[in-house]
Order: sequence, then C-alpha cells, then structure tokens
Amino acid sequence: MVALASALSIAALGGAAHAANLISDGDFSSPITGGSGSWGLFANGAVGAWMNDNHDLLEVGNSGTYVLPCDNGGCQNLEVNANTFDTDSQTVTLTAGKHYDLSWDYGGRPGGGPQILDVSFGGNALTSDTGSYGVWSHNSFLVTGTGNPEDLVFASEVTGGLPSYGNEITNVSLVAVPEPATWAMMLMGLFGLGAVMRTERRRQSSAITV
Repeated sequence: MVALASALSIAALGGAAHAANLISDGDFSSPITGGSGSWGLFANGAVGAWMNDNHDLLEVGNSGTYVLPCDNGGCQNLEVNANTFDTDSQTVTLTAGKHYDLSWDYGGRPGGGPQILDVSFGGNALTSDTGSYGVWSHNSFLVTGTGNPEDLVFASEVTGGLPSYGNEITNVSLVAVPEPATWAMMLMGLFGLGAVMRTERRRQSSAITV
C-alpha cells in the first residue's frame, strides 16, 4: 500500500511538473531567425497559433537583437511592436471551472522610449507591463476556464515611445493547476515514502547490531 502510494505520488508530481503548455510556440522558437541581430516578420499562421490583430505582421527575433539576455534555449522572443503599436493574441479553450497558471516574461528594449503593454485574458485585464529595460520580468496569474474560446491578448499602448521598437515577450505558458485530489495523493505518497525510509533505516540498524 505504501509503495503504491509512493509510486502514485511520484507519477502525480511528475505530471504536475511536466504539464503540457497550452500556448502554441510560447517561447517563439519557430521559425528560427538566427543569431544575435537577426529577426523576421511573419504572417498570421507562421508563428504557432499567434495572430496579429491589427493587420500588421508578427516580429520574432533573437533576444540579443532587442538588447535582452537569452531567456530560453532558442533565445528568441516576440516584439509586439512590429511596425507599429501592435496587438498580438492567441485563442485557447479551457475546461470550465478548472484553474490554470498563466505566465510570461516581459522585457523592455533599451532605446525605444516609454512603452506599455496591456495584457488581458478572456476579456479581463491582467496587468500593464512597462520598464524592464534590458532585463526580463516574470508575470504569473491564476485563470479559470469557462469552456469557451478565450483570447490571450498583448496590446501595445500608444505612447511617446517609438511605435516599432519595444514590448518584448517570451516564455508564454498556460498550464493546468493540479486539483486538490492530486495534491492529496502526492502528500499521501510522500508520507508513505518517509515511512518506508524510516523502516529501512531501523532494519539496517538492527542488522548492524546483531
């Protein structure tokens, strides 16, 4: 029973740690644009399920191009301001009533002047990212599915900054949060594993003293 609980706990923990990202191409690793200084403009449908919503293009490039450090293995990100103050989005459908962790990294491009990026999910405003010049800042929010298509929207505000030079995002992730029953199973397994280890230590101690 203890061994079974431990095995289930480990399996549940592994599942939570490797939950599938429901965002398509959240690290903007495809298409590959090349090394530092490289970037490209792409039509809707060419960068995962990302869409530009104001008749512009999607700009993906090496993070070094935007004076930002590599933030993932592909070292690429989306510049929301492609040719102007753009709005880029992706649509997902989540299980009604289920909770999800939505996260992304935001970076400001040095030299672009003041930039503000409004972020919303399912029509609900989450935050307005700004600053972070030359560094990545992490954002994380808990969202709940409705069973209907929901839009994750990154919208550049019109500011006094350059219209085509700023608001970088990468590592966009949307993963299911383990349900309470899963956490209970994990805790039960961990307690069981501790009991097994204590029993093993006592057995080894008895063997030494005999």
